[in-house]
Amino acid sequence: MLRDARHVLHGTHVDCDVCVIGGGAAGLTILRELAGSPHSVVLLEGGGLEADGISQALYAGRSVGLPYERLTTARSRYLGGSTNCWGGFSRPLEPNDFQHRPWIPHSGWPLGRDGLEPFYERAQGILGLGPYNYDNGFWSGRTGSAHAALLPLDGEDAAFENRVAQLSPPIRMGEAYRADIGRAANITGFLNANVTELDTNADASAVERVRVSTLGGPSFTVGARIFVLCCGGIENARLLLLSNRVQAAGLGNGQDLVGRCFADHPRFKSSVVRLADQRRHRPLYDVSLCLSRRRLKLPHPSIALAVAPTAALQERRGLPNSRTYLVASYHAKALDAFKAVNELRLLLPRSRCTRFGLPVENAASLLRDAAPRVLKRLPQLAHALFDSAVHPGWWPRAFTMETVLEPIPNPDSRVTLDTDRDAFGRNLPQVDWRLTARDLDAAAETQALLRAELSRRGLILPDGRHGSDSIAPTDIGWCWHHMGTTRMHESPRQGVVDAEGRLHGVGNLYIGGSSVFPTMGSDHPTMTIVALALRLSDRIAGLLQDQRATPPPPAIAASG
Repeated sequence: MLRDARHVLHGTHVDCDVCVIGGGAAGLTILRELAGSPHSVVLLEGGGLEADGISQALYAGRSVGLPYERLTTARSRYLGGSTNCWGGFSRPLEPNDFQHRPWIPHSGWPLGRDGLEPFYERAQGILGLGPYNYDNGFWSGRTGSAHAALLPLDGEDAAFENRVAQLSPPIRMGEAYRADIGRAANITGFLNANVTELDTNADASAVERVRVSTLGGPSFTVGARIFVLCCGGIENARLLLLSNRVQAAGLGNGQDLVGRCFADHPRFKSSVVRLADQRRHRPLYDVSLCLSRRRLKLPHPSIALAVAPTAALQERRGLPNSRTYLVASYHAKALDAFKAVNELRLLLPRSRCTRFGLPVENAASLLRDAAPRVLKRLPQLAHALFDSAVHPGWWPRAFTMETVLEPIPNPDSRVTLDTDRDAFGRNLPQVDWRLTARDLDAAAETQALLRAELSRRGLILPDGRHGSDSIAPTDIGWCWHHMGTTRMHESPRQGVVDAEGRLHGVGNLYIGGSSVFPTMGSDHPTMTIVALALRLSDRIAGLLQDQRATPPPPAIAASG
């Protein structure tokens, strides 16, 4: 069942087998797997059932590195987490993404792609995807249209290859699986339950309870045999750093690794080009068309294509992985208007905000910032809507080639605690997103090689508007993928969690989500997050069964 934590009696203590903190892709996957089992499970979700400006404001924080999205709008703080704003793009990481690559510092997972293969296959159904097949040949005849074809990149000398991503509807996991979780007799989900600290035993070898607070309401604690932290790449690190009663530097932070290697997938725009055969190739490669038609609920193929360097080219040129797709030239300005509308929806505070002392922009400030952006970009927004809805094939478009790069792990890119505090008196996060010089060089080299290859094959035509070869910080985009801050490694000297996702030195605390990624590949992380959560669910179920003991169900006292 789902309960509102604001109705729990102050000072209540709840006991259970498994306590899952965070109701996003990782947390809800674990709950689905444990639903109906003999194990008692408690979910603690900081948000409610829908977007709320007051709750969203608790995601405030400071960004001090590269220009970056404000932290209050870079994440979704309600049941379903970032699946509430996910585009649906799905693909497993490549086999070489898991391997140690001498040209990528700190690379190598403690498990290979083979170890995740069965969990990737199980993730297909959870994410509402088609058959578990990402082979180009399989999809080339299944695009559903004579005017949707893959670029001909095959050949023995091919340096680049097509990469198919399947498109989820997309699944909003909070909506899709809310009823299943609510019906499960062994699960109690608390909404608006903000975890503020993890309390451990005297030597910090085990978590004993978590402290939970509500805005203007009660506080209570939850004890469990196993705790799973699934709050995202920023909040996972922040909660560990805040839990410093026994370990002064933060729980699991004896090697000063918690929060380090923070990464997002950087996006780099290349030259403006035109497609030689726009009618055949635009529907699969223009990501702006794909996203717009899906938002408008118009027919579109169930796949999207990107072009990526082969594993051989990556090794030969010392490049990180990447994927490059097309973006209509008007899309960036239209997207800015769309984002401004979304910011108003998420953050427009209500009169109660000041009562809770939330560090969120007031309504007047938001309107001054967002409303002019919407009005200024209305022509591009109207253009985008018309082009996406009508999609006249005879009308030639200009495109930028946009490269999403696998970020090189950088210990100086990190999440720390700020001096400013939230409504519960806890330090806000400070995000210092940094790229290395090698990231910038690799982006420029990848784009130059790809432009030359596509031109050589006669697939693109120059538009005459060549972009600058240099990359300024303001030219770097992002993908809202927060990764790497509790990275996985067999050694506690090089990672925060082990190969099972267990925090080094803490026997009953596991971490789910993309914060455990040692390297990130270049594909969307959602499918890998779900696959890792399925793997962790099997691990937890096995541990509980081995203990051969069933505790009493959660003793929940509620007001009223």
